[in-house]
Amino acid sequence: MAQLTGETVKKIAREVFDYKITDHDAHSVANTDGAMLTLVRHLGALPLSGIGPAFSYANLNAEAAHLNARKA
Repeated sequence: MAQLTGETVKKIAREVFDYKITDHDAHSVANTDGAMLTLVRHLGALPLSGIGPAFSYANLNAEAAHLNARKA
């Protein structure tokens, strides 16, 4: 698998988001991305069909109800 480099991260941040990051931060992002991409290979084996999108309407309603219950 190809490795994502800090320089590539810097270019993506600059060209896509018009954002400049330090060499250290770009290197950290590249290392984190490598680990995440390695773990993604295992997602197909997990039973994820019952999990909804993180920001679906149902999940947002449930989170709002939870936060309101904590206030009461």
